[in-house]
Amino acid sequence: MYFRNPKIARSISFFSKPLQGFGARVLGVWGLIFSLSLPAQDLLPKNYFINPLGIPITLAGTFGEIRTDHYHTGLDIRTEGREGLPVHAAAKGYVSRIVVSPYGYGNALYITHPDGFVTVYGHLNRFNNAITTYVKERQYKEEKYIQDITLAQGTFNVNQGDTIAFSGSTGAVEGPHLHFEIRDAKTEDPINPMLAGYTTVDNLPPIIRGIALYPLDDSSTVNGKHQPLYIKTEKKGNYYVLNYSNNISAYGSIGVGINCYDVADKVESHNGPYSKILKDDNDTIYYSRMDILNFATIRYINGHVDYAAIHNRIDTLEYSFLQDNDKLNIYKKLVNKGRIDFKSGKAHNLEYVINDFNGNTSTLEFKVKGDERPSKIYHDTTPYLAIAKWEKPFEYAGKGMKIEIPAGALFNNLHFRYTTDTTNSHTEISPVYNIQDNNTPLSATYTLMLKPNPDLPDSLMKKAVVVRLDGKKKNSIGGKWENGYMTVNPKYFGSYVVMLDLYRPVIKPLNIFEGKDMSHESNIVFEVTDNLSGVSYYRATVDDKWILLQSNPKNNTLYYNFDEHVGKGKHHLRLAVSDAVGNTSVYETEFIR
Repeated sequence: MYFRNPKIARSISFFSKPLQGFGARVLGVWGLIFSLSLPAQDLLPKNYFINPLGIPITLAGTFGEIRTDHYHTGLDIRTEGREGLPVHAAAKGYVSRIVVSPYGYGNALYITHPDGFVTVYGHLNRFNNAITTYVKERQYKEEKYIQDITLAQGTFNVNQGDTIAFSGSTGAVEGPHLHFEIRDAKTEDPINPMLAGYTTVDNLPPIIRGIALYPLDDSSTVNGKHQPLYIKTEKKGNYYVLNYSNNISAYGSIGVGINCYDVADKVESHNGPYSKILKDDNDTIYYSRMDILNFATIRYINGHVDYAAIHNRIDTLEYSFLQDNDKLNIYKKLVNKGRIDFKSGKAHNLEYVINDFNGNTSTLEFKVKGDERPSKIYHDTTPYLAIAKWEKPFEYAGKGMKIEIPAGALFNNLHFRYTTDTTNSHTEISPVYNIQDNNTPLSATYTLMLKPNPDLPDSLMKKAVVVRLDGKKKNSIGGKWENGYMTVNPKYFGSYVVMLDLYRPVIKPLNIFEGKDMSHESNIVFEVTDNLSGVSYYRATVDDKWILLQSNPKNNTLYYNFDEHVGKGKHHLRLAVSDAVGNTSVYETEFIR
């Protein structure tokens, strides 16, 4: 048997005699982990892909980490807090896609390899000279900053180790690093790059912070109550125990969830573990492992986590059981969907085994006693309007509101509710429509149609947007005015209102003013903000010729780096910025270069 970590191999070979008690339990855990993880090694060829950076790999993010609405689909490789490190092609191939965007992966390259894989390099500061020249020529030709270019083989062929770009922090990212993925070229499924043989220094086991127990039907209870029980843990030597002095009892169908993360030597990041195992009386009833993901089902993560606990800032807990609707491909073993049936007089000895990719393991054992059958069955007494079944399309029309939820968007059957509020201070041209609640997750968008209060002309309704209210935040999600309703396709339930956006964006020049000599400046920078619908269009010209204005939404700036398109002399600059409903501001000035 091959062991990736030689220390683990030595520790297991040490047990040359039959073991009992704790030793046998440890060996049983390792045997289960390794026997089930070995087939995953065939997903990627070993030693085919090289390190895309010229420094040892340390990770700010691992494959399969829990993120908002998705799992992390690659490795976030640290760049020592710097930008501009050379990024190398991990293997021979050709550049098949180039993306320039202020969002997502920012500046990104995709390389297709002859063995059926695609590598992805994201958050790049800039591309190499040849690719930069190609992209810039296209941007000026199309007069468009954002690009998503698909290329055929032959345009940019690369050899393993070629410098293709330089690391950065573009796109939706908080600090400098390289986002690196390996995908199946045919299915586009992302595969854990660690399976290709990459190694990191990691001798620390994962951290187990806590668990939760969940009643899963109307007759289920935990400690006599029909509500989740959240319990923290504490570490005792090489294992964890519950920081809970009382006995735990349960009746009926119960699910368990866990809050855990991985750590590594000299790294502060809280990364995602590789595998999670839940055992009931030594039998594995749940086993998930982060080998491969699927973009088509990745939003099903919302039904795999305790969505309400995350939203209410209780903790990030991951279920070790399945909802009625679950299409994730991370499960290696399930018994009864991971749900445990508790009966009076029967105790269950439960154990979590959490493993990182290097084989470091943490365990948590706890006992839950079977409780007496409750004298009363729990009934949800909150009024509801209809039952939405997760496997069927759902439609409902109420006063001023229509909703259409596609089949499969829900994770379980739902008692559908909505209310209206006309007293909220945010109300402008409609009531606030409270659709279900913020604690109910979705795997897909739905259609929501809201009717404004006043009879406004179409010319004014062109300035209308639907706004999601989240505490004090107002987030416009746009909308289309048709047939007397504003129609949108939200990703979340919550509170929505129709508002008018009558204000233009604000343009604030940060380093230029009328007549300024810009000879000693490397760029022109503007801060651009909008009060509601958001900036959706901008165009800058110098002497009536388009210039490449780049966007950084993280600090609300637009900037132009001086290039060959603006020479010496006196120039006229014009910047036009529009929001999503067409309100437009224009800034003009003269400058010298």
